[in-house]
Amino acid sequence: MKAFTLIETLVVLAILAIVASILLPVLWSARAMARRTGCTSNLRQIGVAARLYREDYEAYPLRLSSLAPHYLGDPRPLVCPNDALQGRHAGTDRLEGISFLSSGVSYDYVPRWTRAIELGWWMPLPDFGPGKWDELTPLADCQWHWATAFHASWWDNDSNARGWTLILTAGGSVRKVRVEDPVAHFTPDAYR
Repeated sequence: MKAFTLIETLVVLAILAIVASILLPVLWSARAMARRTGCTSNLRQIGVAARLYREDYEAYPLRLSSLAPHYLGDPRPLVCPNDALQGRHAGTDRLEGISFLSSGVSYDYVPRWTRAIELGWWMPLPDFGPGKWDELTPLADCQWHWATAFHASWWDNDSNARGWTLILTAGGSVRKVRVEDPVAHFTPDAYR
């Protein structure tokens, strides 16, 4: 019986290290793509629920958590798979977190965002109206595919940020927008 020499063992380890360095980025990319797909599915479910709510009440809900449990039987679609805190954030006008739903909400509700009202995307409470761009007006968005933390004082897009925000439109479609573009310059032409 012949044993491996030290050099043969080192060669095998080097080959394994090279294979791992090639495969790990692919696996991480596939995992990120799966989370993004899950998030897109969640946003589409929220879009259908918001549309049903609007048909019943002729207005959009006051907040995303209003959709559970009657329009979203399960509150899990309100949480992005990329959100490390699973929606358990202190609430603001844009991201309600655990303010109204103990299981948490990860997605921003754009009609309640002071900046969106200031820019004329939505009318102030109690009736948000149809939105500036009708079916293409942002209704909800997910920042968790580029952001790693929630900042309650966040007011505009960060010019140092890089990545995409997933946007749920009032019409129910999910689109992408670059995060480094200033919010004031947004139009539906920016969708990808």
